[in-house]
Amino acid sequence: MRRLFMLCCLLLIVAGGASAQDTTEPTPSGPIFGPTPVYVTTQDFSSLRTGPGRAFERLAVVPPVATLPAYGRTSDTQWIQVEYEGELGWIASVLLVWSGNVVELPVDGINPYPFIRRAAALAETVRETPYYASFTTMVGGMALGTIPAETTVELTGRVGERGYLRVQARYQGQLVWIGTQNLRIIEGNLFRLLDLSYLFSYGRLFLTMQENYALALTSYNQIRDVWRRIAGGNQVACAPVPPRVARSLVATDVVKEPTFEGAVIALNDAIDGINAAISAFEDACAPGFVLTTTYVDAQLASLAEAERNMIFAGSLIEPLRIRNPVS
Repeated sequence: MRRLFMLCCLLLIVAGGASAQDTTEPTPSGPIFGPTPVYVTTQDFSSLRTGPGRAFERLAVVPPVATLPAYGRTSDTQWIQVEYEGELGWIASVLLVWSGNVVELPVDGINPYPFIRRAAALAETVRETPYYASFTTMVGGMALGTIPAETTVELTGRVGERGYLRVQARYQGQLVWIGTQNLRIIEGNLFRLLDLSYLFSYGRLFLTMQENYALALTSYNQIRDVWRRIAGGNQVACAPVPPRVARSLVATDVVKEPTFEGAVIALNDAIDGINAAISAFEDACAPGFVLTTTYVDAQLASLAEAERNMIFAGSLIEPLRIRNPVS
């Protein structure tokens, strides 16, 4: 009888444990706020805030290389709404890289924390204006409808940076695309909006070349001044060391856009020369290194060649900008 009683107690304990386990909610395996076409990845420790701005309360600090689903953005895409550990919050876009078309995310996000904002750019239609579902359908595609003349719309994205632009606008609660030839800017700055040229290999190459050129020019000026001071017999501190230039050009994009070949080769050669001069400076700072005139002259010659390559690459950047097919 005693054994039967103990067996019944054991069965009750097991059943109770199973019941408690069954009531536990399963850990979500995907985004808990629904599917999204855009994911972002943090590039550094990033503050997750209740709203799109540094004045909003910090909810958490997201570690680097965390990939998160994105659900919204500000009109100028300076802030992006994400989900982190089951909570919605905002991260500054400068700390993120993303996959997908980020400007298709809803402006102001979902379930937004109350905040007041100004539009990045407002425009008024100067005539009846056709609008389209995407910027790619604006060439040869069918318009969704027309926006009456003298209608004010908020601009939320663009493709290109000069001449005729295709811009995204909020109209009747939806994001649509229209041409700037039908608009008059009445407030804000159109060029604060995110440029989607990066979605095209030509645009990505041009923007990356601009960035790499600027980085190369900064490092070139610093290391050139170092070696010139050394050549003049001046004492030079070994710290800080000028930053090496990291390339970020995508090889597949270069293959797709052969018009960039000359500029890419010249810029890469310039970067090689600049980085070599920086390495030579570090070597010269090593204990026991004997610095000779021949060594110094070799670095100045290498930097002179890098300067010629920089000038050549720079002379090609503006023509490439003008020929940008999405500008």
